[in-house]
Amino acid sequence: MAIITLSEALLQRLVAKEGTILRDRILCGFCLKVGKRSNSFMVATSCKGKQVRVTLGRWPLLSVDEARVQAMSVLRKCRAGENPSLSRRRRLPTLRECLADYAKAKRIKPASLKRYESILRTHFPAWLDCSVTLLKNAEFREQCHHFAQTKGAALVEVGRGLIGAIIKYLNAVHELEITNPFAKLANAGLMPDRAKPRERKLQERDLPAWRAAVDKLPSKQRDYLLLIALTGLRRNEGLDIRRLSVDLEKGILLIPETKNGKSHTLPITQAMKEILDRRCTGLSSDEFLFSGVSAEHVAEMASRLGAPKFMLHDLRKLLATIGERLSVGDAVLRRILNHTAKRSDVLHRHYVSLDVSDILKPLEVIQFEVLKTMQAGQVTSPCRKRHVGGPGAI
Repeated sequence: MAIITLSEALLQRLVAKEGTILRDRILCGFCLKVGKRSNSFMVATSCKGKQVRVTLGRWPLLSVDEARVQAMSVLRKCRAGENPSLSRRRRLPTLRECLADYAKAKRIKPASLKRYESILRTHFPAWLDCSVTLLKNAEFREQCHHFAQTKGAALVEVGRGLIGAIIKYLNAVHELEITNPFAKLANAGLMPDRAKPRERKLQERDLPAWRAAVDKLPSKQRDYLLLIALTGLRRNEGLDIRRLSVDLEKGILLIPETKNGKSHTLPITQAMKEILDRRCTGLSSDEFLFSGVSAEHVAEMASRLGAPKFMLHDLRKLLATIGERLSVGDAVLRRILNHTAKRSDVLHRHYVSLDVSDILKPLEVIQFEVLKTMQAGQVTSPCRKRHVGGPGAI
């Protein structure tokens, strides 16, 4: 064993063979074990004449100074005749408990957590209330294989992502070494193809019939669908709008909770103002504009009144499609729809920043085209002169 002075600077440039143990010159018994993928701090000493090996943690999650302090505590117990390797044993969480801890650490929304719990409860029930150490067993690998081969591509995609995230969390926080079964299945070519995005059912030529049916709905459901069509908001973003999020004086609509976790703001155009004026009337600051509207059933309600079959997400896709046809820039569309740029897109991820005033005119142009298509039943040619006025009556 080499005896050196362990330090952060040394570990950053350390090149050593796997399995090498480096002893600290400052604190006798404090060591670093070089692993294949990571290096671990440990204490190698004796207690009551017996050899004791205690792993403290991995570098750099644990710094040299922090590990040295922990090592002193372990060595002090050994000198007092207390075996620290026994006292340091702790109960590992169950899969259910680990999911709750992971969701708290990642600030996962309650709706997403409920879905993840359902997936584990339905497809991995035997492991839900057992120690996570059982995720290493062959039975769990077999269940992952069965799940990948028998379930739909979309469900498998969510399930493999969930299991992979939990295993990464366990390995990092609890210092385990669990292999992700789905990664091995993918390497062997045993995973189904990635789920394809759902095709848009509602076409621009369907908008006149769609609007005629929506106008027959109760006013709250009608206004909800029209606001989604004019803004491209996701269905829960529209449902969760409170009166306090609508600033009619400044002309700003705030969406505090979104899919990407970032609050979203939109300018209130004339078309939106007519809807928001109606919905805000008589509400206290904490009340929801669309309380009582069911996102699960509102599309079906419109279809029963003659609207073509559609999903709420179709309205978001239509807004984006019309914006692209009108040559609205990617950065502006991304800002309207609250999309995050790819990590590799440094320009739009870190440099370009658009305010509500920057997207007001483009959003008015898109909304004008959407409303005109609803009324006229024809798609404007991209070569035709653009209009930048208010979209007219809603």
